[in-house]
Amino acid sequence: MSNPRIAVIMSSYNGEKFIGEQIDSILAQKDVDVTLYVRDDGSTDNTVNIVRSYLNKGNVKLIVDGRNLRPGLSFLTLLKKVVKQETKYDYYAFADQDDIWLSEKLITAVKTIKDSEKPALYCSNQIIYRNGVREGMRFSVPPEMSLIGNITQNVFSGCTMVLDRELAEIVVERKTPKQDFLVPRCHDSWIFLIACVEGQPFYDHDSYILYRLHDNNVVGVKHLSLVDRLLRFKNGGVKNNRSRSAQYLLEAYPELGFTDRRYVEKMAYYRSSMKKKLSLIVDSSICKGSKEGTVAFILKVIMGYI
Repeated sequence: MSNPRIAVIMSSYNGEKFIGEQIDSILAQKDVDVTLYVRDDGSTDNTVNIVRSYLNKGNVKLIVDGRNLRPGLSFLTLLKKVVKQETKYDYYAFADQDDIWLSEKLITAVKTIKDSEKPALYCSNQIIYRNGVREGMRFSVPPEMSLIGNITQNVFSGCTMVLDRELAEIVVERKTPKQDFLVPRCHDSWIFLIACVEGQPFYDHDSYILYRLHDNNVVGVKHLSLVDRLLRFKNGGVKNNRSRSAQYLLEAYPELGFTDRRYVEKMAYYRSSMKKKLSLIVDSSICKGSKEGTVAFILKVIMGYI
């Protein structure tokens, strides 16, 4: 029996410090046949030359088009290109440029989702890795898996995600959100929402990835100071992310009466009237899914910041 064929999708940007170590770990995956696709997002350092040094291996492909799309759109653009090409894969995985994958990462994902009766998405925990030291797991308890919970927050990191072919084809056929969604929420949030609606997300509380934290992380877990959070909020960086997410989901699925649709509609259109704001406030399911204090949630709804 042949090994599963997996396309690994990476967007690179000024990643010269760690990208070689990450590529080595991807190419060392056990019991799978991997092809790594790298789309450079306008690097000004030595990243492109480092990736080019791997091209003679035959299973590393590099795309350089000079555009800076930002991570979310860059990943989705590359996924669409790879899914649409003649070469077909059984699974598609996302990789950040600066992590380290343990050798069983991909085959573990395949074993988890291969028998799913629905289009499947694998996600996992992450081993926090800082200055060469493993600091423990990102999640101590299983995170929120519901549609509502993932509209209200970014939970799962794309670098842990593996999609089966059926889900990957659904993702690239659905309308891609604009940058006002993809910049703050990124590709992984969008893909998880699609998996909730049309497929089955799976979560592995174990981890097979060293999730590197450093000063120049482009995407992922960030620990912002109070001043940084206030400035981000003032500049509109987080304003209306949740209602915008709900609106894009409804645009992608105008005909679909999926579970929790009424919650999504409440989130999408609450700003149109005080009556709708009050309806959102008293909905305990949405407030609970937001994972923030009740008072904070109420104030943000009244001010139109959800």
